[in-house]
Amino acid sequence: MIENVKIQFYRIAKCGYYKYGEDAPEFGEIGDILNQLYGWASANGKSLGETCTYELEDGEDTYRTFCFDIKRNQQTGDFVLVTWNETPTNEGRVVTVNGRQPVGDAEVSFTDLPDGSIPGYATYFWFVPERNVFAAIRFHHTLLVGKSNLERYLREYCAKFTSYVVVEENDDGAEIVGYSNNGTEIRHLRADFKSFLYKKPGQVEALRNTIESVTKVIRKNRLSPQIALHRNIWQRMLEGLRVSQEERGLTADVKIKYEIPFNPTPEQFDGMFQEWEENHESKWDDIGFKLSGDPEIRWLSHSVAKSEYELDVERDNDEIVDAQSLLEALNQKRNVILGLVG
Repeated sequence: MIENVKIQFYRIAKCGYYKYGEDAPEFGEIGDILNQLYGWASANGKSLGETCTYELEDGEDTYRTFCFDIKRNQQTGDFVLVTWNETPTNEGRVVTVNGRQPVGDAEVSFTDLPDGSIPGYATYFWFVPERNVFAAIRFHHTLLVGKSNLERYLREYCAKFTSYVVVEENDDGAEIVGYSNNGTEIRHLRADFKSFLYKKPGQVEALRNTIESVTKVIRKNRLSPQIALHRNIWQRMLEGLRVSQEERGLTADVKIKYEIPFNPTPEQFDGMFQEWEENHESKWDDIGFKLSGDPEIRWLSHSVAKSEYELDVERDNDEIVDAQSLLEALNQKRNVILGLVG
Protein backbone atom coordinates (compact mmCIF):
# COMPACT_ATOMS: atom_id res chain seq x y z
CA MET A 1 0.00 0.00 0.00
CA ILE A 2 1.43 3.35 -1.05
CA GLU A 3 1.20 5.90 1.76
CA ASN A 4 2.30 9.50 2.02
CA VAL A 5 4.53 9.95 5.08
CA LYS A 6 6.14 12.94 6.76
CA ILE A 7 9.79 12.43 7.71
CA GLN A 8 11.62 14.73 10.12
CA PHE A 9 15.24 14.22 11.14
CA TYR A 10 16.90 14.66 14.52
CA ARG A 11 20.60 14.84 15.35
CA ILE A 12 21.67 12.55 18.20
CA ALA A 13 23.54 14.85 20.56
CA LYS A 14 24.15 12.39 23.39
CA CYS A 15 24.04 8.61 23.61
CA GLY A 16 26.04 6.56 26.08
CA TYR A 17 27.81 7.02 29.40
CA TYR A 18 29.27 10.34 30.49
CA LYS A 19 31.41 11.81 33.21
CA TYR A 20 29.43 14.49 34.99
CA GLY A 21 29.85 17.81 33.22
CA GLU A 22 31.39 16.25 30.09
CA ASP A 23 29.87 16.26 26.59
CA ALA A 24 31.83 13.35 25.09
CA PRO A 25 30.86 9.82 26.17
CA GLU A 26 33.33 7.48 27.80
CA PHE A 27 31.69 4.64 25.87
CA GLY A 28 28.41 3.76 24.18
CA GLU A 29 27.03 4.71 20.77
CA ILE A 30 23.61 4.46 19.15
CA GLY A 31 24.23 1.42 16.95
CA ASP A 32 25.48 -0.60 19.91
CA ILE A 33 22.63 0.54 22.18
CA LEU A 34 19.98 -0.33 19.58
CA ASN A 35 21.54 -3.74 18.95
CA GLN A 36 21.30 -4.43 22.66
CA LEU A 37 17.71 -3.16 22.79
CA TYR A 38 16.88 -5.44 19.85
CA GLY A 39 18.11 -8.47 21.79
CA TRP A 40 16.63 -7.37 25.11
CA ALA A 41 13.13 -6.71 23.77
CA SER A 42 12.90 -10.08 22.05
CA ALA A 43 14.58 -12.21 24.73
CA ASN A 44 12.77 -15.02 26.55
CA GLY A 45 9.37 -14.28 25.04
CA LYS A 46 9.21 -10.89 26.74
CA SER A 47 5.74 -9.35 26.65
CA LEU A 48 5.14 -5.78 25.51
CA GLY A 49 4.07 -4.84 29.03
CA GLU A 50 7.56 -5.79 30.31
CA THR A 51 9.39 -3.41 27.98
CA CYS A 52 8.81 -0.07 29.71
CA THR A 53 12.22 1.08 30.96
CA TYR A 54 11.13 3.31 33.84
CA GLU A 55 8.76 3.46 36.80
CA LEU A 56 6.38 6.37 37.27
CA GLU A 57 6.67 8.39 40.45
CA ASP A 58 3.59 9.30 42.48
CA GLY A 59 2.05 12.46 41.08
CA GLU A 60 4.10 12.35 37.89
CA ASP A 61 2.08 13.79 35.01
CA THR A 62 3.54 11.52 32.33
CA TYR A 63 2.81 8.01 31.13
CA ARG A 64 4.69 4.90 30.15
CA THR A 65 6.37 4.08 26.85
CA PHE A 66 6.88 0.53 25.55
CA CYS A 67 8.72 -1.18 22.72
CA PHE A 68 6.01 -2.27 20.31
CA ASP A 69 8.48 -3.57 17.71
CA ILE A 70 12.09 -3.17 16.57
CA LYS A 71 13.64 -4.31 13.28
CA ARG A 72 17.17 -3.98 11.92
CA ASN A 73 18.82 -4.09 8.50
CA GLN A 74 22.00 -6.13 8.66
CA GLN A 75 23.51 -4.51 5.55
CA THR A 76 23.02 -0.84 6.45
CA GLY A 77 22.91 -1.06 10.24
CA ASP A 78 19.62 0.89 10.23
CA PHE A 79 16.79 0.24 12.70
CA VAL A 80 13.07 0.92 12.80
CA LEU A 81 11.80 1.29 16.36
CA VAL A 82 8.05 1.42 17.01
CA THR A 83 7.09 2.70 20.44
CA TRP A 84 3.72 2.43 22.15
CA ASN A 85 2.86 5.51 24.18
CA GLU A 86 0.36 5.04 26.98
CA THR A 87 -2.57 7.42 27.35
CA PRO A 88 -4.44 8.06 30.63
CA THR A 89 -7.25 5.94 32.02
CA ASN A 90 -9.53 6.16 35.03
CA GLU A 91 -9.01 2.98 37.05
CA GLY A 92 -8.75 0.83 33.92
CA ARG A 93 -11.42 2.66 31.95
CA VAL A 94 -11.06 5.00 28.98
CA VAL A 95 -12.87 8.29 29.57
CA THR A 96 -14.49 10.21 26.71
CA VAL A 97 -16.75 13.25 26.50
CA ASN A 98 -19.43 14.15 23.97
CA GLY A 99 -17.94 17.07 22.07
CA ARG A 100 -21.29 18.04 20.51
CA GLN A 101 -22.91 18.86 23.83
CA PRO A 102 -22.77 22.32 25.49
CA VAL A 103 -19.98 23.41 27.81
CA GLY A 104 -20.84 22.62 31.41
CA ASP A 105 -23.40 19.98 30.41
CA ALA A 106 -21.42 17.50 28.29
CA GLU A 107 -21.88 13.79 29.00
CA VAL A 108 -18.83 11.79 30.09
CA SER A 109 -18.67 8.09 29.20
CA PHE A 110 -16.48 5.26 30.50
CA THR A 111 -15.35 2.24 28.49
CA ASP A 112 -13.97 -0.76 30.36
CA LEU A 113 -10.71 -2.18 29.03
CA PRO A 114 -9.85 -5.90 28.87
CA ASP A 115 -7.29 -7.07 31.44
CA GLY A 116 -3.75 -6.31 30.30
CA SER A 117 -4.80 -3.68 27.75
CA ILE A 118 -2.72 -0.53 27.46
CA PRO A 119 -4.51 2.34 25.67
CA GLY A 120 -2.23 4.53 23.62
CA TYR A 121 -0.80 5.25 20.21
CA ALA A 122 2.16 4.10 18.13
CA THR A 123 5.08 6.25 16.99
CA TYR A 124 7.69 5.29 14.40
CA PHE A 125 11.42 6.06 14.30
CA TRP A 126 14.09 5.27 11.72
CA PHE A 127 17.63 5.22 13.12
CA VAL A 128 20.66 5.60 10.84
CA PRO A 129 23.66 5.04 13.15
CA GLU A 130 26.27 5.73 10.47
CA ARG A 131 24.96 9.31 10.24
CA ASN A 132 24.23 9.63 13.99
CA VAL A 133 20.65 10.66 13.20
CA PHE A 134 17.13 9.34 13.45
CA ALA A 135 13.89 10.34 11.77
CA ALA A 136 10.37 10.49 13.12
CA ILE A 137 7.97 8.94 10.60
CA ARG A 138 4.42 10.28 10.67
CA PHE A 139 1.57 8.68 8.76
CA HIS A 140 -1.77 10.31 7.95
CA HIS A 141 -3.24 9.16 11.27
CA THR A 142 -0.21 10.12 13.36
CA LEU A 143 -0.44 13.55 14.99
CA LEU A 144 2.13 13.25 17.79
CA VAL A 145 5.83 12.68 17.17
CA GLY A 146 6.60 11.18 20.57
CA LYS A 147 10.21 12.44 20.67
CA SER A 148 10.25 13.23 24.40
CA ASN A 149 8.86 9.75 25.16
CA LEU A 150 11.55 8.20 22.97
CA GLU A 151 14.33 10.14 24.67
CA ARG A 152 13.25 9.08 28.14
CA TYR A 153 12.78 5.49 26.97
CA LEU A 154 16.32 5.18 25.56
CA ARG A 155 17.93 7.17 28.39
CA GLU A 156 16.39 4.87 30.99
CA TYR A 157 17.27 1.79 28.94
CA CYS A 158 20.90 2.88 28.91
CA ALA A 159 20.78 3.52 32.65
CA LYS A 160 19.34 0.15 33.67
CA PHE A 161 19.40 -2.61 31.07
CA THR A 162 22.48 -2.63 28.80
CA SER A 163 25.50 -4.89 29.20
CA TYR A 164 27.40 -1.92 30.67
CA VAL A 165 25.26 -1.83 33.80
CA VAL A 166 26.94 -3.26 36.91
CA VAL A 167 24.51 -4.67 39.46
CA GLU A 168 25.28 -5.93 42.95
CA GLU A 169 23.00 -8.04 45.09
CA ASN A 170 22.22 -6.83 48.61
CA ASP A 171 19.69 -7.42 51.36
CA ASP A 172 17.13 -5.26 49.55
CA GLY A 173 17.51 -7.11 46.26
CA ALA A 174 19.81 -5.51 43.67
CA GLU A 175 21.45 -2.14 43.18
CA ILE A 176 23.10 -0.49 40.19
CA VAL A 177 26.57 0.50 41.40
CA GLY A 178 28.02 1.89 38.18
CA TYR A 179 28.95 1.11 34.59
CA SER A 180 31.78 -0.80 32.97
CA ASN A 181 32.87 -1.42 29.38
CA ASN A 182 35.53 -3.99 30.25
CA GLY A 183 33.88 -6.03 32.98
CA THR A 184 36.38 -5.08 35.66
CA GLU A 185 36.61 -1.33 36.26
CA ILE A 186 33.38 0.08 37.70
CA ARG A 187 32.89 3.73 36.87
CA HIS A 188 30.41 6.25 38.23
CA LEU A 189 28.99 7.73 35.05
CA ARG A 190 25.72 9.22 33.89
CA ALA A 191 23.66 7.44 31.22
CA ASP A 192 22.10 9.82 28.73
CA PHE A 193 20.28 10.12 25.43
CA LYS A 194 19.43 13.48 23.92
CA SER A 195 18.54 14.72 20.44
CA PHE A 196 17.79 17.93 18.58
CA LEU A 197 16.06 18.81 15.35
CA TYR A 198 18.46 18.51 12.42
CA LYS A 199 18.95 22.02 11.05
CA LYS A 200 19.49 22.80 7.38
CA PRO A 201 22.89 24.48 7.13
CA GLY A 202 22.77 28.26 7.03
CA GLN A 203 19.03 28.92 7.29
CA VAL A 204 18.87 29.65 11.02
CA GLU A 205 22.09 31.66 10.80
CA ALA A 206 20.67 33.75 7.95
CA LEU A 207 17.58 34.60 9.99
CA ARG A 208 19.69 35.46 13.02
CA ASN A 209 21.82 37.79 10.90
CA THR A 210 18.70 39.79 9.94
CA ILE A 211 17.21 39.83 13.45
CA GLU A 212 17.36 43.63 13.65
CA SER A 213 14.66 43.76 10.94
CA VAL A 214 12.16 41.62 12.89
CA THR A 215 9.02 43.55 13.80
CA LYS A 216 6.74 40.77 15.00
CA VAL A 217 7.01 37.27 16.48
CA ILE A 218 4.24 34.74 15.72
CA ARG A 219 3.70 31.46 17.49
CA LYS A 220 1.28 28.70 16.61
CA ASN A 221 0.65 25.44 18.34
CA ARG A 222 -1.67 22.50 18.40
CA LEU A 223 -2.73 21.57 21.92
CA SER A 224 -3.54 17.92 22.50
CA PRO A 225 -5.31 16.48 25.57
CA GLN A 226 -2.83 13.59 25.45
CA ILE A 227 0.05 15.89 26.51
CA ALA A 228 0.11 17.06 30.13
CA LEU A 229 1.91 20.33 29.35
CA HIS A 230 -0.71 21.18 26.71
CA ARG A 231 -3.52 20.59 29.20
CA ASN A 232 -1.84 22.96 31.65
CA ILE A 233 -1.37 25.65 28.99
CA TRP A 234 -5.06 25.38 28.03
CA GLN A 235 -6.16 25.74 31.65
CA ARG A 236 -4.01 28.83 32.18
CA MET A 237 -5.41 30.42 29.01
CA LEU A 238 -8.97 29.86 30.18
CA GLU A 239 -8.14 31.18 33.63
CA GLY A 240 -7.28 34.48 31.97
CA LEU A 241 -10.73 34.48 30.38
CA ARG A 242 -12.42 33.85 33.75
CA VAL A 243 -13.71 30.46 32.67
CA SER A 244 -14.78 28.30 35.61
CA GLN A 245 -12.65 25.41 36.83
CA GLU A 246 -15.24 22.85 35.72
CA GLU A 247 -15.10 24.10 32.13
CA ARG A 248 -11.33 24.17 31.69
CA GLY A 249 -10.71 20.57 30.61
CA LEU A 250 -8.99 20.08 27.25
CA THR A 251 -11.05 17.29 25.69
CA ALA A 252 -10.12 17.64 22.01
CA ASP A 253 -7.26 19.00 19.90
CA VAL A 254 -7.20 22.79 19.67
CA LYS A 255 -5.15 24.96 17.28
CA ILE A 256 -3.96 28.28 18.64
CA LYS A 257 -1.98 31.16 17.16
CA TYR A 258 -0.80 34.40 18.69
CA GLU A 259 1.54 37.22 17.67
CA ILE A 260 3.25 40.11 19.41
CA PRO A 261 5.17 43.18 18.17
CA PHE A 262 8.72 42.40 19.23
CA ASN A 263 12.26 42.94 18.03
CA PRO A 264 14.38 40.28 19.77
CA THR A 265 18.08 40.60 20.34
CA PRO A 266 20.36 37.90 18.88
CA GLU A 267 20.59 36.37 22.37
CA GLN A 268 16.79 36.32 22.73
CA PHE A 269 16.49 34.73 19.30
CA ASP A 270 18.97 32.03 20.34
CA GLY A 271 16.88 31.38 23.45
CA MET A 272 13.65 31.10 21.45
CA PHE A 273 15.26 28.75 18.96
CA GLN A 274 16.72 26.56 21.70
CA GLU A 275 13.36 26.35 23.51
CA TRP A 276 11.57 25.50 20.27
CA GLU A 277 14.20 22.94 19.27
CA GLU A 278 14.03 21.13 22.59
CA ASN A 279 10.23 21.11 22.89
CA HIS A 280 9.07 20.89 19.28
CA GLU A 281 6.58 18.04 18.99
CA SER A 282 3.97 18.62 16.31
CA LYS A 283 3.45 20.50 13.07
CA TRP A 284 1.52 23.23 14.91
CA ASP A 285 4.39 23.99 17.29
CA ASP A 286 6.16 26.71 15.33
CA ILE A 287 7.65 30.18 15.74
CA GLY A 288 7.59 32.73 12.92
CA PHE A 289 9.31 36.07 12.42
CA LYS A 290 7.93 38.99 10.40
CA LEU A 291 10.62 41.21 8.89
CA SER A 292 10.17 44.86 7.98
CA GLY A 293 9.29 45.24 4.30
CA ASP A 294 8.99 41.46 3.73
CA PRO A 295 5.49 39.95 3.32
CA GLU A 296 6.79 36.44 4.01
CA ILE A 297 6.82 35.00 7.53
CA ARG A 298 10.04 33.16 8.31
CA TRP A 299 9.01 30.00 10.19
CA LEU A 300 11.57 28.05 12.21
CA SER A 301 10.05 24.79 10.99
CA HIS A 302 11.27 25.64 7.48
CA SER A 303 14.85 25.47 8.73
CA VAL A 304 14.78 21.79 9.72
CA ALA A 305 15.43 18.66 7.70
CA LYS A 306 11.98 17.33 6.88
CA SER A 307 9.95 16.41 3.82
CA GLU A 308 7.18 14.13 2.55
CA TYR A 309 7.62 10.88 0.62
CA GLU A 310 5.54 8.03 -0.72
CA LEU A 311 6.40 4.66 0.82
CA ASP A 312 5.06 1.21 -0.02
CA VAL A 313 4.21 -0.29 3.38
CA GLU A 314 1.93 -2.91 4.87
CA ARG A 315 -0.59 -2.25 7.62
CA ASP A 316 -1.70 -4.58 10.37
CA ASN A 317 -4.69 -2.30 11.01
CA ASP A 318 -5.67 1.38 10.96
CA GLU A 319 -3.20 2.21 13.76
CA ILE A 320 -0.22 -0.08 13.13
CA VAL A 321 2.18 -0.11 10.17
CA ASP A 322 4.25 -3.28 9.90
CA ALA A 323 7.76 -2.38 11.08
CA GLN A 324 9.59 -4.73 8.70
CA SER A 325 7.76 -3.37 5.66
CA LEU A 326 8.53 0.19 6.82
CA LEU A 327 12.24 -0.61 7.17
CA GLU A 328 12.30 -2.14 3.69
CA ALA A 329 10.44 0.81 2.16
CA LEU A 330 12.85 3.28 3.77
CA ASN A 331 15.82 1.26 2.51
CA GLN A 332 14.49 1.47 -1.06
CA LYS A 333 14.59 5.28 -0.91
CA ARG A 334 17.44 5.52 1.58
CA ASN A 335 19.84 7.62 -0.50
CA VAL A 336 17.11 10.04 -1.58
CA ILE A 337 15.74 10.57 1.93
CA LEU A 338 19.20 10.89 3.50
CA GLY A 339 19.83 13.74 1.10
CA LEU A 340 17.99 15.84 3.69
CA VAL A 341 20.93 15.48 6.06
CA GLY A 342 23.76 15.80 3.54
